[in-house]
Amino acid sequence: MLFRVMIVLLAMTGFARAQAVWVDYSWAVEPAQENRFFAAVDKFTSSDAFSNFEGRMLVNAHAANGTQPQNFSFAVIYEDLATFEATQAQLNGTADWDRFRKALAANGSLVSETVYTHVKGWGEINNENFAWEGAAARVTDPANYIARLSRLMDSNIMADAPLSIDVWRVTAGGAPGVSHIVVFGGDSWSEMESFRAESAKNPDFVAAIAGMAKVRTLLGALWTRTAASYGPLDLNSLR
Repeated sequence: MLFRVMIVLLAMTGFARAQAVWVDYSWAVEPAQENRFFAAVDKFTSSDAFSNFEGRMLVNAHAANGTQPQNFSFAVIYEDLATFEATQAQLNGTADWDRFRKALAANGSLVSETVYTHVKGWGEINNENFAWEGAAARVTDPANYIARLSRLMDSNIMADAPLSIDVWRVTAGGAPGVSHIVVFGGDSWSEMESFRAESAKNPDFVAAIAGMAKVRTLLGALWTRTAASYGPLDLNSLR
């Protein structure tokens, strides 16, 4: 399968129920190498080694990423940390896993690896094809922030919101100063941005956002879209 897309990723913050884990691998891939890079993805996801994968792997193409060099990423989500560790143990030393990693390294450059832990989420997620907006944040009082965001999301203001929102806590890796990633997902960026612009006319919405700003500072944003999705895990089950 060939992926040529100009698209974007996610952002989230959080504490969670069983605490799902998202491991993000960001890659810089030159256009001339994309065919071979994604051929390696196709081959690995059809292999015996991948057949027992219990999570969800989203291949995301970045459309707006600031000065960061990565243009693709693998967002690999597991039900919990124990499942992530078990998966790594099963893969290590297998021929399929070794070939996959060597093929990726030969055709791209790994930019970063970050582990996030899920905190809380709202709204329906499309497991197969979604546009994402990720907001990097520094949260000084996580409990206060989640309480404020929960009140907003449970209010009539957000009843018809055409998006999902998930908060993820940076657990390992990540950019300096960033404590959480807030990820917005929807069918399109235009739909999400239109809803945001319309909501900004509502004084209650504005007041809620201002309240969150007392304990949350936004540090940057990223847009991506899912180009391919693998694995049986329903992301909505993590809430």
